[in-house]
Order: sequence, then C-alpha cells, then structure tokens
Amino acid sequence: MRGTIGEALERLILLQIGAAAATRDKVEEIVERLVEQGRVEREEGRTLVDQVLRRARERSSGARSLVDSSMQQGLRSAGLPTREDYEDLLFRVEQLEHRVRMLEGRSSEPPSAGGPEGVTGPGGEPPREGPETPPGL
Repeated sequence: MRGTIGEALERLILLQIGAAAATRDKVEEIVERLVEQGRVEREEGRTLVDQVLRRARERSSGARSLVDSSMQQGLRSAGLPTREDYEDLLFRVEQLEHRVRMLEGRSSEPPSAGGPEGVTGPGGEPPREGPETPPGL
C-alpha cells in the first residue's frame, strides 16, 4: 500500500462508516467507488477492506471488554453478586437441600435399619454410608 495515502483512505472509510457499524458490504461498496475513481488499485482495495474490518473488530472487542469490566466493577461496588457468585450460591443451596432431604429420610427410619444386625454408630445410630458433608462444602 502507499503508506500515508492508504492510511488516509482507511481513516476516511472509518469516519464515513463508523468503526462500530462497519460491515463488509458497506466497506466493499466504498472501496469499490475508490477503485472506480482510480484512487486505489483493486488489490490495494481488497487489503484495505480486510484492514478496516479487522480494526473495527478489534475496537469493538476492546469496547466490549471495557463495558464488561465496568459493569462488573459497578455490581461489586453496589454489593450485587456476579453471575459466578450467584451460580456458586445456587450450587451450595442445592447441596444443602440434598443434605436436608437425606437427614429427613434417616429420621423416619427405624434405628436398626440400614446396617448389619447389632452394629451401631455413635449414639446408637446405624453406621452412616458415605461422607457426612457433600464435596465442596
């Protein structure tokens, strides 16, 4: 590409379209007009289209990251949980509900149920199967 002319044309295209709204069709349409006017060669035009679209994607991605981090910071400062915090809490509640159901089920069983005859755990209860606390708590 011709250095400053290519850069100037690229800036012109970005100004006309706006980096956030750059679509391949619109960029190609503008570059095609420049080719028809003899301001750029066809091969330079193809390269220019690719460069403009790549930069538009990079800027869009950067802006999206900035908005995401600002939103997360705002949520934290407001004391609101992030999606990850919410999902962690939901998982813990589900584990606790499971434990409660297991304990409620045990309280309705007769003391000798669930274990071999004569074998008892602490407090005269039948021995427990598996760990008392679910993994992760």
